[in-house]
Amino acid sequence: MLNRRSVLRGATALGLGGIYLGGPAWSRTDARVRAIIPAASADRLAVKVLLATPPALAPQLTLDGRAVAARMLDPDGYAWGFVQPGLEANRAYRLELADAGGAALREGWSLRTLPGPQERPERFRVLLFTCAGGDEAASFLPLATRQALLDRALAFEPDLAVAIGDHVYWDLDTALKYRADPARRAETAAFYRSIAWIDQDSAFDSVTNRQSLNTIVGRQIAALYEDRFASVPMVFVADDHDYYENDNGGEWGYSFPPRPFILGLQRRTAAMAYPYALGRPELPGGAWTSETVESVRIGRLGELSLVDCRRGWDTATGNGVLFPEVERYLLERLADPRADHHVYVPSNPMGWTAGKIGEWYEDRPPASVTSSDKGYWPAAWFEQHQRLITALSGQRGRPAITVSGDLHASGAKRVTASGALDLTGNPLDAILAGPVSTGATGWPSIGRGMFPATPTKLAASDTIPTEERNGFTLLDLTPERVEVRQFRWRPPEPLEAIAALQPHASFSIERRS
Repeated sequence: MLNRRSVLRGATALGLGGIYLGGPAWSRTDARVRAIIPAASADRLAVKVLLATPPALAPQLTLDGRAVAARMLDPDGYAWGFVQPGLEANRAYRLELADAGGAALREGWSLRTLPGPQERPERFRVLLFTCAGGDEAASFLPLATRQALLDRALAFEPDLAVAIGDHVYWDLDTALKYRADPARRAETAAFYRSIAWIDQDSAFDSVTNRQSLNTIVGRQIAALYEDRFASVPMVFVADDHDYYENDNGGEWGYSFPPRPFILGLQRRTAAMAYPYALGRPELPGGAWTSETVESVRIGRLGELSLVDCRRGWDTATGNGVLFPEVERYLLERLADPRADHHVYVPSNPMGWTAGKIGEWYEDRPPASVTSSDKGYWPAAWFEQHQRLITALSGQRGRPAITVSGDLHASGAKRVTASGALDLTGNPLDAILAGPVSTGATGWPSIGRGMFPATPTKLAASDTIPTEERNGFTLLDLTPERVEVRQFRWRPPEPLEAIAALQPHASFSIERRS
């Protein structure tokens, strides 16, 4: 039970800073509210609030003047959550945030519920992007540049925002133990110690680990989003780096499924700073499986299925990268004909390979890449890919669409065959959403020695050529079609150009008659 004493006890333990090496680790050190992360469904609104310092008593949120119960989301009182069920669909509500004494912590704002189950809006706009995390002290874009990209995207007034994976980059064993170059391992360790050292040899909830996790969340999530999405519901999809590891394999084993310590890091980060997952099903296996999938339903107009492709790695029997329960759920949703459109959003993309072990495909990087771990790839993973792509292409009356991230690139292609599967009756339109944070020295093809390409077992043609550039994608869902626009930018293009960024390319995916 939350009380004044429990909050103050946690605050005292961390010196009220909640971060390693002292001092606030957020971008707006003069603000009491560091970030507001909202979520919405047809009948619920939810908000997470990240504060600069733990309060003596819980903050207050009202929705159209009605108080919403507060829940402390971390042991020290930096993150607070509010969920209000029983609301009207497709209606804007007024939110007010105050401290325990009633003093406003921010100007009021509005947040809208999603369309109801029987509604079919004329248009619904979805913003999608990937790889927004990363500490700007490393090789990632400065926060101000990332925020400029997000602000440009918000200027188009999306109804929903989807961040596809890699919300944080702070790899542990794969960077500190298994990386081949000892000098680079030592350099990474020194960098981590200068900002936030996670000590796996101590208790998960040790003071050092709590402070360090708060620092990482603050610098990579809260400092980026601040309150700019307060009126735009958000959904986060987890990917490999969100478990504080890279997707790797070797003689030492595999980095996934996640071991308990890094699973705890991902879950604590999600509890603090991911938007509430309001469309999560209750699957067999409990939270272990259910936490990897979420459905966002937009009345009768559309549905998005969002899937974490890392936690479910089956490296023993080769079932797939998704849990069997998750695969069955997705196949059921794809077979449901009630929505005009179904957009499949996996963290791991269909339609591209970069020679990585964590992909659906067997393709290896060039022989000159001596650090490749693709030899540890389980061949049966492609069989799950085939089952999913069969269901996507087999939808009656609606196109097969997938949008994903991971590869730090933008692009779109139409897949007409996958292995022995003929998809010409309903080709798969595959889209890479575009990364937000990739810096000039961080483009993966430099290290991998391989540019994202069409896998050898697929037949596909480019709708929009693939490029390693930062940007985002907008999907406009209408009853007749899905309109796709991609926006791209990369240094040395001037920073000022972002504010007037126009679509790099656009196309429409027509609903089948």
